[in-house]
Parts: sequence; C-alpha cells; structure tokens
Amino acid sequence: MMEFSGENRGYAFVMYTNREAAQRAIQMLDNHEIRPGKFIGVCVSLDNCRLFIGSIPKDKRKDEIMDEMTKVTDGVVDVIVYPSSTDKSRNRGFAFVEYESHKAAAMARRRLIPGNALPVRLTHPDVPSPSTPGVSNLRL
Repeated sequence: MMEFSGENRGYAFVMYTNREAAQRAIQMLDNHEIRPGKFIGVCVSLDNCRLFIGSIPKDKRKDEIMDEMTKVTDGVVDVIVYPSSTDKSRNRGFAFVEYESHKAAAMARRRLIPGNALPVRLTHPDVPSPSTPGVSNLRL
C-alpha cells in the first residue's frame, strides 16, 4: 500500500482463492521472521465499504447528504443518518456512507481527504445501520 505521497506504508494485502488457503497462510506466516529481528504480522482483512463522515451540519437531511456525496464521489449506495436524541428533526452531525465496493469507498476516501473537507475514515462493516467541489455544503 502507498501513502498519498507515494511512500510505502510498510504493509500489503494478498487475496486468496478460498478461505482455507488464507487461514493456512495466516498460520504459516504470522510472526514469521523475514530478516534477522524483523517479523511480519499476518491477519484477516475485511473489505470495508462504509465511510464515516463527520462535521455534517445537524440540519442536513439524509437526502441532502446523499445528493452531496453522489456529486463528489462515485458508487454511493446508501447514507445512514442517526437522529439527534433531543430533536428528531436534526441529525447527530455525522453519517455513514455505504459504497458499492471497497474500491469505491477507498477512492471516495482518497477524493475527500486531500482538502480535509470532511473528517473521513473507513468503518467496520458491522457498524449499524477546500479542494473538493460540492462538499462545501456539508461543512460547518
């Protein structure tokens, strides 16, 4: 994997054809010494297709957030917004945006982060349900 700067992050992803082969690789390679004193860690990775978007104005509705996200990113499938506990007509100031694939979510994250227009991070798939044009409507 590469940083936005092009530097190596020090890890990689490998896709196996079946779950058994992946589990066997984890058993064989986790904590394997690749050079004297240098060990690798191997574990299962999940394809996250959901981004957390923070700092959304609390008066924005789900459809408005969906419109804005589809303007600036591709592959948006759904937007999950939770109502404020004190005022059900307002949101909590954040949303989860679901993408059609891990690649679409990663590309959306890459597009949104450079200008720091929105606080964005990949989320675990089990979570319940200035340079980026169009995002200005979502800023505080």
